Amino acid sequence: MANEDPTLLGREFTAAVVLFHEAVGQALGLSAADRKCLDVLDRLGAVSAGRIAQETGLTTGAITGMIDRLERAGYVERRPNPDDRRSVLVVLRPDTPRDEVLPTVFGPLGQDMAELATRFTADELASIGRYLGATTEILKRHTARVVSSPRSRADRA
Repeated sequence: MANEDPTLLGREFTAAVVLFHEAVGQALGLSAADRKCLDVLDRLGAVSAGRIAQETGLTTGAITGMIDRLERAGYVERRPNPDDRRSVLVVLRPDTPRDEVLPTVFGPLGQDMAELATRFTADELASIGRYLGATTEILKRHTARVVSSPRSRADRA
């Protein structure tokens, strides 16, 4: 690592993650946030816009715009919710560029990450897992906080 200072290391790590996902999004003709929305749908399956908002910490208005963009790009479609006629579910469409691009991107990354994991003991990996899980929850909470702040709302007006 370039830096052992935990604060700077965290900043370098998050920058690398964001820039990687921006590059992946660009390969699909999407932003990083739109691409990660596809990932949420891949993990959760067909869900409502509200559920996507809960998962991401983004507002339902931001999610609606994101779904509109993904639908125009041909990645998702809205389908009637069979359990509630008043709502729709967002569903990933099959046979999109995502099916070709993501394996070529994430296959080699997965191999490198698997190799990296061999350098750690089971106890170390468990600690890393707890740390990443807790970090993820903190980031979700702060995403929601920032999105709902008066300054964020004022900037959107």
